[in-house]
Amino acid sequence: MAKDIGSPDPKAQQTTPAPQPAPQQGFTLKKILMIGVPVLVVQIGLVYLLISNFFAPRVAAGQQGVATESKTDNKVAEDQTTQIVVVKDVIVNPAGTNGTRFLVTTVGLEVPTVAAKKELEEKEIQTRDVLITILSGKTLNELVTTEDKDSLRAEIERRVNAILISGKLKNVYLSKFIIQ
Repeated sequence: MAKDIGSPDPKAQQTTPAPQPAPQQGFTLKKILMIGVPVLVVQIGLVYLLISNFFAPRVAAGQQGVATESKTDNKVAEDQTTQIVVVKDVIVNPAGTNGTRFLVTTVGLEVPTVAAKKELEEKEIQTRDVLITILSGKTLNELVTTEDKDSLRAEIERRVNAILISGKLKNVYLSKFIIQ
């Protein structure tokens, strides 16, 4: 039997399925969000860890080295820098309030040398007593205006200087001043 080359084979036609559309091979928004966002978060975390663990300590160490170097090179200059001693939370009842009102204040006392700071720290009890005596002797009206606070600073400076030997106060700061 002779087979015709140009004639189609009946078996071949039955087994060949119809062509189906090919699935999309490109990036969809869903794939970008599922892969891209976690990768971005991981990269940001790695950059943070690198900066905080490797670069920031080196910068801080470099700055501390400069500060330490300048302090050790010039010991005389250290004695000439101003120092501040903080007397925290002095609580008093102002005069004329019969214990119904109170003042809470923190006072910073600036001295010219390290020796004066050390002396002031050793005399903290005397300094706190001076502050309590001055503040409890003032009425509420004598504590509220700016002019009154300036005269209060001057009085504190004069009275604390009376107990110091190695230096005198340069300035008085009222960093907390609460009247209730």
